[in-house]
Amino acid sequence: MTDTSVRATPTRERRVFTVRTELRAAADDTLTLDGYACVTDSPYTVRDFLGEFTETVRAGAFKKTLAVKDDVRLLLNHDGLPLARTKSGTLQLDEDSTGLHTVADLEPRSGLVNDIRLAMKRGDLDVMSFAFQVVRQEWNGDYTERWINEVKLFDVSVVTYPANPATSAGIRSGDAEQLSDDEARALLGRLQQRFAPGVDLDAVARRKRVAAALSL
Repeated sequence: MTDTSVRATPTRERRVFTVRTELRAAADDTLTLDGYACVTDSPYTVRDFLGEFTETVRAGAFKKTLAVKDDVRLLLNHDGLPLARTKSGTLQLDEDSTGLHTVADLEPRSGLVNDIRLAMKRGDLDVMSFAFQVVRQEWNGDYTERWINEVKLFDVSVVTYPANPATSAGIRSGDAEQLSDDEARALLGRLQQRFAPGVDLDAVARRKRVAAALSL
């Protein structure tokens, strides 16, 4: 593995996870959202403008962002009016053995909260996501595997579409100039792999998965 980033990159990314998420109502009419915005140490496939790679958010990736108390919002589809917020104390985040545990006290008088409650009760809404910026990461030699070691959190969200399990943001015009030297090297390495004649990255990834399975 090659360490390719020691500081935050300008790219904001999102990941979607279909895990246990529930909304509990108490006798005093308060509503509590309880779920996981991320599952750690569980590899998944990401597709971006350069193709596919395997990614894992490592346990401990949220340790620093939680310790410094980054101001994180709970949103619907990463947009709009906050449903809860760490700064106000209505959103509690912690990292346990599963991943990024999310508990939020919701306002039952809110029309948006009521819509979410009805959708979750019907089973139409049960997916969570988180928006983040990578602080520390590692890639393997051919850039087909990525390990995220530390992130800066922006928001956690209840989301409509469980599309992926994960989608990586592309690099917009002008972003490349803001990349750290290590991040630029990682991008260059992936571009070289993509355009190298005769290199079948899918085949490489399949061989790695087979080798990993045989080693179990």
